[in-house]
Amino acid sequence: MTRNTTHNGSATSTESNTYRNVDELARDLGLGRLTVYSALRDGTIPSIRVGKRYVLPRAAIQDWLRSAGGQLKVVE
Repeated sequence: MTRNTTHNGSATSTESNTYRNVDELARDLGLGRLTVYSALRDGTIPSIRVGKRYVLPRAAIQDWLRSAGGQLKVVE
């Protein structure tokens, strides 16, 4: 993990333990943001809901993708 510092001296991470937002997750999964929101709402994609915000833990999503293995189908 690479660490940078902000203008006020606090440390930031270029790769955190969570996705910054749904758009970042959608881009990484190659899905549309509405598809990702739908999958978050129905529990298909693991997340933690804090108020109106989704917290998207990278480790949980990576585990979910690994476990999906043979269940994923390529649609052309």
